[in-house]
Amino acid sequence: MSLLPVQYDARSMSFAGRRALLISGEIHYSRSPRAEWPGLLDRSVACGLNGIATYIFWNAHEPQRDVYDFSGDRDLGHFLALCAERRLRVMLRMGPYCCAEWNYGGYPPYLRDEPGMVIRTWNRAYLDRVEKYCRRLAAEFLPYLATRGGPVVLVQVENEYANVAKRYGEEGQRYLAWLAELAKSLGIDVPLIMCEGGAEGTVETVNGHSISAERVALFRETHPDLPMIWTELWPAWYDTWGFQSHRREPRNIACHLLEFIARGGCGWNYYMWQGGTNFGRTSMYLQTTSYDFDAPLDEYGRITPKGAFLARLHRLLGEQESLLLEGERHIQAGDQAVETSWRLGDRGLKVQVGPEGGRVWDGAARLLYDTEAATVEVATVMPAWSTVEVSLAWECQDEPWPGERSRRSEAVTATDPIEQLSLTHDTTDYCWYSTTLDVPEDGEIKLEIPAGGDVFQIHLDGQVVARSKPPFTENRGATRPEVSWPPANPLESQTGDGYRHGYRFQATRGRHRLDILAMALGLVKGDWMLAAPMQTECKGIWRPVTMNGRPQTGWEMRPGLWGERHALTEWQSVAGTPRICTWYRATIRLSAEVLSADADFRLDMTGLGKGMLFVNGHAAGRYWLIEGHGYGSDQSWHRMERDGLTLDPAGRPTQRYYRIPRSWLSASNELVLFEEQGCSPMAARLQVRRHG
Repeated sequence: MSLLPVQYDARSMSFAGRRALLISGEIHYSRSPRAEWPGLLDRSVACGLNGIATYIFWNAHEPQRDVYDFSGDRDLGHFLALCAERRLRVMLRMGPYCCAEWNYGGYPPYLRDEPGMVIRTWNRAYLDRVEKYCRRLAAEFLPYLATRGGPVVLVQVENEYANVAKRYGEEGQRYLAWLAELAKSLGIDVPLIMCEGGAEGTVETVNGHSISAERVALFRETHPDLPMIWTELWPAWYDTWGFQSHRREPRNIACHLLEFIARGGCGWNYYMWQGGTNFGRTSMYLQTTSYDFDAPLDEYGRITPKGAFLARLHRLLGEQESLLLEGERHIQAGDQAVETSWRLGDRGLKVQVGPEGGRVWDGAARLLYDTEAATVEVATVMPAWSTVEVSLAWECQDEPWPGERSRRSEAVTATDPIEQLSLTHDTTDYCWYSTTLDVPEDGEIKLEIPAGGDVFQIHLDGQVVARSKPPFTENRGATRPEVSWPPANPLESQTGDGYRHGYRFQATRGRHRLDILAMALGLVKGDWMLAAPMQTECKGIWRPVTMNGRPQTGWEMRPGLWGERHALTEWQSVAGTPRICTWYRATIRLSAEVLSADADFRLDMTGLGKGMLFVNGHAAGRYWLIEGHGYGSDQSWHRMERDGLTLDPAGRPTQRYYRIPRSWLSASNELVLFEEQGCSPMAARLQVRRHG
């Protein structure tokens, strides 16, 4: 596959001397099992894509300091080879920072513990770790650069630095320039790109639901010699726990895409084209396990009606590629509408976009495409889901209580609570905090946790007496008292209503055991969520706890769950009222007919509360049957309405269904879950969607 050299000018990218549109879609190999990669890429080609973008998540490939993994589902080289086989150009987004609603924005959590570390700026401890990782990473993908006959035509370093540039000032710009030079020194000789904030010598690009006339004008003013590439065209938005799910009309996407082309755009990348799943603990703070994104390929990798709708536009634009990029162009543009015509020899084309929609005509004034009529022509119907008729005989086992003999030796003791990540290093969501309460008289207790996160479950003498009350805001505020951040109380969002009003419960006079289960919901994805550099991220409890205003001392911390580190062997039949903090197990037997079908599988988790799910030893992710209310993003809702976004009805769980990859299943399957809230798994069901 020869794509060299890779060149560009203000009009477009050129590959092997030929101008070409970049019609790309983002697929993260880390969010789908290796067995699914060929199908994802084949369906992308069928939808008219000629490019694929993917992030490389640092924490996926260096999960522990100096321990690297590029095997199995982390085999970057294999993914790039599959792209090459399908002649798909690749935009490789190497980081080191990614964002992507991925845990810690892609950074390995050990960076937080490095002495003197400040992330995403000119800081020697940070630069040293970045350089070491990037040199190891480059060895994996350099053979796949277009200049060596491979598919990688663009490499992105860093990501959306404009979001944090003000915080880091000149030191941040020095870091960006250093990163670009590091990439070149590694042998990366295809164009380097940086989106929404770049360094000199790189190709800066744009992101968003839409690219307004004002943004186009600013780009042309500041980057007159660069091609205009839309590296993140958002087909909808991501979902966070406790809020409603997002949808976006494909006609709206098509209109904005045609407007971008009419104003001089020459390449775009859907973020996401296929979102996949945040398996295990890979999602950022509050991000759901599903990363469907209402994308053209759904979470399971199947072509949706949206994908089929956009595929028709891709084919049309691909057929007109030479005319769009080489033809004489005449643009009549305003703020609300644009009309552009192209002429090359005896061929012509005209695109018109305005409030009434987008249309394309050929040189003979024949209508080729109409966004308002095109939906009728793509009648794609997704097969229905059905329940797999299997018997689920559930067994259970209690998670040992912190005070039980099996856990006594695990305690870390201190006068005041110790911050969770310094104990767990983000290897688990869970940490127990235990102490003794001396209650002077019968009555109400107001327990205050002035600095903590993310979700707390308060136990008094073994009984749940209070819980954190969602919703939680994505931008949490500062974790450190020395960081200035509005509102006046910077920590009020950390633990929801439990922080703002305290955790209130009744207690009798005397001595009581207090156990607090702290449950993380993922690390932040960016500085702005903390109003501070990312190494200030904290979980659990990190300032003194008070009871009716009196500080409580003498704490024991037990990081993690006993059942996460030990074999669960004392299973019992499920009987009676469900108990909190319980492990459940069931065996699912599947017939050869079910397993041989071209099918997708998911679990309907109706009846459950919150916890972790495992299938045949694979961590399928967090589950939480929390109802969705409101929008839940820091993006402007008014702007998003303009860009065609809508919300699912309120009152439904933010996520009810959980993907189980076909490659994980066999004739006999073990389903294990840890249920935190004392809900029952008896109504959970395995569902299948058959294709063909």
